[in-house]
Amino acid sequence: MQYRVLLVEDDRENCDILLHYLNKIGDYSTVVAHDAAEAYEAVRQQSFDLILLDIMLPGIDGIDICVQLRKTLYCPIIFISCLDDEETIVRAMRMGGDDYLTKPFRYPVLQAHMEAVLRRMNMGGAPLAEDISFGPFVLSMKEHALMREDERIALSPTEFELLVYFWNHQGTVLGFEEIYHYIWKKPSCGDLRTVFSHVRNLRKKIEKNPSEPRYIQTVPRVGYRFEANPQG
Repeated sequence: MQYRVLLVEDDRENCDILLHYLNKIGDYSTVVAHDAAEAYEAVRQQSFDLILLDIMLPGIDGIDICVQLRKTLYCPIIFISCLDDEETIVRAMRMGGDDYLTKPFRYPVLQAHMEAVLRRMNMGGAPLAEDISFGPFVLSMKEHALMREDERIALSPTEFELLVYFWNHQGTVLGFEEIYHYIWKKPSCGDLRTVFSHVRNLRKKIEKNPSEPRYIQTVPRVGYRFEANPQG
């Protein structure tokens, strides 16, 4: 099986090198886009299993492209960028990214990250067959979408899997490291920012007041506890 990958990168030399590496592996069929317009057109013409998305692009940057794609698209998005400041990384993950790699990176490392997000997609992320309901929300297991009455709330694959994981362990305190290891299938090595970013993003989508969360509650210095029917 070949996975369909969309590479959005304006540096043509980088594109050629990465394309050569992916073709050498043989597991990926890659389409290249150099800006937002080409990326939108590629997505309109076909579906993809994974998107590699640079941030520093001409015109519309990669994070804004991600925001637009997330309105209709459900597939993993890995940001690849030379920007390594915390603010950019947090914003990228908050806006719908599933992973973030800082350039320059070793190509086997990129391959490992690609395999990890694709493996999570193939596993389906959730053992439940029926939709999940909590408060005014319904989480569709078939459509991988969160609904509030007639409103469809876009979730990234990581956000979807994280919300299902919380639901399956509602009322239980889940440690930060435990969450990281379940979602990314590896130790965090002490860097838990990705967990915090995804939880903040989920709270913005399901909490009436994200600064005073009722569903995803913080247990200080330990982790999070999900309450499907919070009191008060």
